[in-house]
Amino acid sequence: MGTRRRQGWVRDPDAVARVMEQLVTPVFGSTPAGSTEAPLPEAVYLWDACRKVTGNVLPARDQGAVGSCVGFGTSTAIEHTLCAEIASGDPDGFAPICQEIVYAGSRVEVGGGRLRGDGSVGAWAAEFVRRWGVVERGVHGRHDLSRYDAAACRVLGKTGVPNDLEPECRRHPVAGVARVLRFDEACRALAAGYGIAVCSNQGFGMRRDADGFAPVRGNWSHCMALVGYRRRGRAGGFILNSWGPTAHSGPVGPGNPPAGGFWADAMVVDAMLRQGDSWAFSRVEGFPARRVPGGED
Repeated sequence: MGTRRRQGWVRDPDAVARVMEQLVTPVFGSTPAGSTEAPLPEAVYLWDACRKVTGNVLPARDQGAVGSCVGFGTSTAIEHTLCAEIASGDPDGFAPICQEIVYAGSRVEVGGGRLRGDGSVGAWAAEFVRRWGVVERGVHGRHDLSRYDAAACRVLGKTGVPNDLEPECRRHPVAGVARVLRFDEACRALAAGYGIAVCSNQGFGMRRDADGFAPVRGNWSHCMALVGYRRRGRAGGFILNSWGPTAHSGPVGPGNPPAGGFWADAMVVDAMLRQGDSWAFSRVEGFPARRVPGGED
């Protein structure tokens, strides 16, 4: 399957601007966590919080042959935020998030259904999870969302979130949403435990080098999740993709990160963020503590 069909980010600065108008603090650098001058840790790996909460890193996601990456990158970032919150003492529980609901809500409930074909805007997904929320994997009445279904995802991307699922979404809002524009801001967000959905047209090679970094190559209109950074030695950020556990090959690099991603050099991540449609997520209303994380999607 070619990578072209497995992307799906739509660049729309006007849509981003309209979403930012709805936010009290739209830029992460202006938030308390973003404006502090406290020293940063040399490295932060949010997947360590996932290991603490679930016993392992989260399973690699695969969006299949539909351009639903915005739903995946956003959901993955939020899942890591949720794990960081729980690992820090939040009494909520963890559950995998339905990427197709975030994707559908971004396109229809927020975007008004005006896009043809696949794809969405990162800001629309951020606005959906803030105003509507997220849904855990499982059976919700007549809706079996136990596993990701690419065909169903495409249909929902046209019809939107079913009305009888919206109350379930609203039980789990993501109250904190702010745009991240620079690598140093991203480091502060990650140090605070906030996963980041990164939307850009930067492409990469599929084989990681000896340090776990992927080379810059080509163009992807894509959304992925930034879930770790390091400042010592070769500075960079760790990006989780949504193309399954074997899409990338080679050494995974420092921090024993998940196999479904790669490290990217700090200046590359900075350039991706400066494209203006990347979002940090905080204050996730989680799931009942009795929940046990599900298996692979």
